[in-house]
Amino acid sequence: MANHTFSSPLRGLCPAPFFDVSKFGSEGFTAGRFCASVPQIKRDLVCCLPCPVTDFLYPEDFMTWHRIAEGFSLAGLISLLFILISFIFLPAEKTRKHYLSVSLITGTGLLCLGFVVPFASRPDVCYDEITPNDMFSNLTCAFSGAFIVAGAITTGVWIFIRALSMHLQICWDVMPGKRFFYTAQGVGWGLVAIFFTVTMTFTGVSFRFGDVCHVNATDSMKDFWGPLLAVAGAATVVQLATFAYCIKVYIKNMWSDDKTETQSSAGLPSYTTSVQGRSARAVYRRVKKVVWLQWRGITIVVFILVDVIFFSVVFVYLNSVETAATEHLDKAMPYLFCLVSNAAHLDKCYELGQALFVNKSTVLAILMLISLAGIECFILLVRWSMFTAWWDLIRSTFSSRFRSKREFVSLDAKQDAADARNYELMKVASPSITSPPTAVTSPSADPFDPYRRSITGTPDYFGKEVQREYRSPTLSFSTPRAPSQTGSRMEWDPRSTHARGGLGLHPPVIYDEDEHTRNKF
Repeated sequence: MANHTFSSPLRGLCPAPFFDVSKFGSEGFTAGRFCASVPQIKRDLVCCLPCPVTDFLYPEDFMTWHRIAEGFSLAGLISLLFILISFIFLPAEKTRKHYLSVSLITGTGLLCLGFVVPFASRPDVCYDEITPNDMFSNLTCAFSGAFIVAGAITTGVWIFIRALSMHLQICWDVMPGKRFFYTAQGVGWGLVAIFFTVTMTFTGVSFRFGDVCHVNATDSMKDFWGPLLAVAGAATVVQLATFAYCIKVYIKNMWSDDKTETQSSAGLPSYTTSVQGRSARAVYRRVKKVVWLQWRGITIVVFILVDVIFFSVVFVYLNSVETAATEHLDKAMPYLFCLVSNAAHLDKCYELGQALFVNKSTVLAILMLISLAGIECFILLVRWSMFTAWWDLIRSTFSSRFRSKREFVSLDAKQDAADARNYELMKVASPSITSPPTAVTSPSADPFDPYRRSITGTPDYFGKEVQREYRSPTLSFSTPRAPSQTGSRMEWDPRSTHARGGLGLHPPVIYDEDEHTRNKF
């Protein structure tokens, strides 16, 4: 039953709120129209829901939440830019920058840009009353969708590379080097370029939810969602294998702590530990150290994987639901009849529409998870040393400029500079005014040295050095000795070194430092 307030020549024979597709052209993203034939009214009549379709599925506060998500994306983008600028201008020991972190921040920043662009431009979602815009009819949609596609693929690929790097370090004790670096750069960015080109060329993006462009449903599974889920699934498998190895090492270390008590020959208890137990504890200490150093990377891999997988699964489900709804119109008839009957009160049909497609809470969860990805990366990758380094850099810069402006020349110094004699060092006139002895002149430069005095009794500063005979102390062992005649037997008198002879001498005790170290652990 049509409502008179919704009368329009574009509706034709279609009841409100639908429009007759024959009244519109073929411009815009025509594949995004939600239309169905109504042979009950007319044989070739096709009626379409107005654009945007989300107004008929979700209440008015949906766009408010969408704006909040875009605001979070803007905050995340600013935070990530702060980290990237810190990587460029601050020392590496303050930021701990790494190419895996830079690549992941780049992907997450692109994802945030996909929400920031429409937040600033407020684009027109619809081309006409029933047709949404796509990347060919709206420039903002093209940039927004391209950033989201590039960000999602980049994030997924580099999350897998980061998970693989941690797996090699933790499970195989292999430190990735230059070969891994160049392979990761080539494979990582190569896959990003291939998937991005294929998605934007053969699938495209359009306005589907709010004012952010997403990947179209046609051929999206094989061009975009399939590869993205494959990369995310591989990263999940690698990460789960790493967790399983850590749990195995922990359990093995707990069992290896048990020691076997034996009885020594003296009747005292003795504890022995097997080589396998010692090796289990050594592996546990190594894994514990690596995990402690990589806890930020492990956490961020888990968070981003949850976001990517949840985002992909929901949109794949939405694409399948839309296809089923258009091909099997009988499932959507209760919702369509509700819209016709309540054209002035659409809120009565929201539950039926969300049950047919995707409910509001799920869509908002996707938007919030994606918008918070930048803030999550910032929290897990930022370090307090970055802030202190920036403070030191700013303080040193301003203090140096302030000192340069306050520099002046003293008038007294300017006057005294004319007479250079005021700054000449006076010659030593008496022994009472002497410079302190140095390692070069002492003790031969001592003015009171009896061997260096002249006939008049004054110190001879420029005389020749007097050669003195070296007298060896009685108990000194530095005097050269003649070699033994026999060559194999040396005479030794214990009394010359005050050592005890006879039975008072004890055999030397051998101390094995390695064995002591092994027994400690």
